[in-house]
This record gives sequence, structure tokens and C-alpha cells, in this order.
Amino acid sequence: MKHIAFIMDGNRRWAQSKGLASGLGHSAGYKSMLSVVKRCAELGIPYVSFFAWSSENFKRTQDEINNVFNIAREKADLDLDKLMQMNIRFTTMGDITKFPKDLQDKLAHIIKTTKDNTGCTLNLCINYGGRADIVQAVNRAKGPQTEESFEKLLYGTDIPDIDFCVRTSGEQRISNFMLWKLSYAEIWFVKKFWPTVNGKFVDQCVTEYKKRVRRFGGSSAVK
Repeated sequence: MKHIAFIMDGNRRWAQSKGLASGLGHSAGYKSMLSVVKRCAELGIPYVSFFAWSSENFKRTQDEINNVFNIAREKADLDLDKLMQMNIRFTTMGDITKFPKDLQDKLAHIIKTTKDNTGCTLNLCINYGGRADIVQAVNRAKGPQTEESFEKLLYGTDIPDIDFCVRTSGEQRISNFMLWKLSYAEIWFVKKFWPTVNGKFVDQCVTEYKKRVRRFGGSSAVK
């Protein structure tokens, strides 16, 4: 498995179930993300993507949006050293120009600082939507395209197609996530809320993935 992706769903519902503010759910979800990427690195999975903030999330209340931005600011300062220690390269997919300028600068700094790391690549999808990604690629295209040339116009051109995509919280949809790279991905929907996930969950994902038989539209099975 070269690329595993997570649709991190259930932060707010987890917090609500415990009588906590939604912001604490997002903080707990962030801890889960770090635990997961650490285990992916240990297992030698080259790429791990997280759907952290969709373009539709800007429809939420301004208080919640500000809370998420504040968490991102705090964690960006605290966890760069951890990424360096784990030899993890950090990158993003999505239009971050709608984020506060100071947060854009923090993200750019992390990307630049970790760009030469050779371990697992942590790909954070923020202000991302699969349809918007395809539209921006169409608008940049010049003349007829092949699948190969068009793919180079999408976000994350150096990131391979997703092999295994996991969505937590029990919802069974992909919610406009990486539509192009999900074309032949195996998908697993689990009922647990994202903040209950830790590194051990990655081992369960690997076990589940090994059970799948991938055919890529053809008749010959690929494990």
C-alpha cells in the first residue's frame, strides 16, 4: 500500500457525546491524526492523506471556524519538531488563500522546512473539494489533454492514487474528497468517531486492506 487516506469525521459528535465543546473535539481529532501518521511512518506507508477541512466547512459558524484556525496556529508551532524527528514531509492540497495570512505563512514554513524529509508524506487536505480541484485544472489546461497530462494540473501531482480510503463516524459517502485519486481505491467505512482513533487503528486498516481483491476494472485480481 503506497497511499492511505482518511476522511476524519465525527469530531463534533464525539465532543457532544461527552458533553464537551466542539473545539475540544477538534483538538482530540488532531491528536488522533498525529498518532495515525506516526504509525504510518513506522509501517513504511509512503503517503497518508487527511481530509481536514473541506471547502464546504466554511459554511459553519464563525466561532467554530475561528476555533479550528486557532488550533491550527497552536499546533503548527508545536509539532514541526515532531515532524522533523519522524522524517515526515508535510504538504497540503486545496486553496489556502482563504485562510488568515499568518496561518498561510505557518503552513508554508512547515512545507519548506520538511521538503527534504524522506520518510512518510503527510498530505493535509484543507479548503479542498474534489470538484473544485477538477475545475481549477480545467481552467489551467491548454488544448486537448490526456489523463496523464490532465492529472499534472490537479493538486498533489506528486502524490499517487489512493489505495485505501477510510471514513470514520459511520457515514457512508466520500463527500467530494479527492475524486480523481479515489477512482480505484478500496473504501472502508467504520462507525467509530475520529477522536477515538489511534496508531493501532492503522494496523486494523492494513489488515482490512489485505483482505481486499483489487481489479482496477479488469478481470485479473491484484492484491
